[in-house]
Amino acid sequence: MAITYDTYEDLWEHSEVLEGVHEVLQEVAEADGVAAISEAFVRGIDEDFGHKHVVAVSDERTAEGTRGEQGGRVVGVLAMDPDRVIELAVSPEGRHRGVGVGLFEALRDQLGVSGAIDVWAHGDSAGAQRFVESLDARRTRELLKMSLDCLPATKSAKSIEAKSAEAADLCAEQGIEVLTYSESIERFDADSVDAEWVRVNNEAFAWHPEQGGWDSERLRAARDTNWFEPDGVLMLWVRDQNSAAERVGIPCASEGGESGEGTGCDDVFRLAGFHWTKIPLEEKEKDSGQRTGEVYVVCLSDDARGRGLGQAITLLGMKLLLDRGCGCIELYVEGDNAPAVSTYKRLGFEVVHTDVVYRGRL
Repeated sequence: MAITYDTYEDLWEHSEVLEGVHEVLQEVAEADGVAAISEAFVRGIDEDFGHKHVVAVSDERTAEGTRGEQGGRVVGVLAMDPDRVIELAVSPEGRHRGVGVGLFEALRDQLGVSGAIDVWAHGDSAGAQRFVESLDARRTRELLKMSLDCLPATKSAKSIEAKSAEAADLCAEQGIEVLTYSESIERFDADSVDAEWVRVNNEAFAWHPEQGGWDSERLRAARDTNWFEPDGVLMLWVRDQNSAAERVGIPCASEGGESGEGTGCDDVFRLAGFHWTKIPLEEKEKDSGQRTGEVYVVCLSDDARGRGLGQAITLLGMKLLLDRGCGCIELYVEGDNAPAVSTYKRLGFEVVHTDVVYRGRL
């Protein structure tokens, strides 16, 4: 089997190649039990996210026709984002044939990429560990996938229901109103709510390489998915009576429903935190109780910490997932975030696999 390597800075415009790439991604997921490329990088394949790609094509043709620019079958793909973070997938038939090495060589020789690179190994398989040794790579980051089975009427489901009721009481005691994103933009306005969403996100993830430093445009792009639902986001709102001209937030509404400006209402509503839940489109098609949902993003503002609100908003979101037919809940957490890992373990989550970033050099 002879392999050629084609490079692209506009892969999304090559429909035949895209079809072959997605076939490889599906084959790898079925063979390994874990997706080789994350959702963000899949979007970078289908849309203009500024990613560069290398596609490995064998000289064997598929039964349905051809893949790749010159015919043949796609057996591997490498994607690199603007921050030089890399994800790749090699089909089962292309393994142990030098395809992985060839993808990196084409990245270096054809696209001129050299120096330090970060490579994701989803699931951190033994094969991935052996491969990164060739890059003289070291582990720099671990992302844990944790899971909790909570089928209807089970002990874990009943525990979530009971604890979420306690979480709602805690929020009420602290004067916090829990609204969905839909309810929030009805209560206030979309631009103001998004500005608060971005503020809290950036406070919580100031350290994070992907989640931090967002603006409203980046937030809208993140929501532009086939699974996003406004009612799947819970937001914690608190009336802030320590008003000052420089305070950020949303002016409180007067009894007549207009802005508080000029009405003597000096309070502002501030977002204390949010829980963005996720149910993939394919899970929504399953029967209620059989779906898998995700604790997608949980954030607290800096001034909301130390009040028990992190666990509270997590539980409220988990209860929302139960109500939407989920019998399994998953989440991802940084491996070095010991407090968060401990919290999730107390809630019944267990680590099911680890994704690793390796830093090496081309």
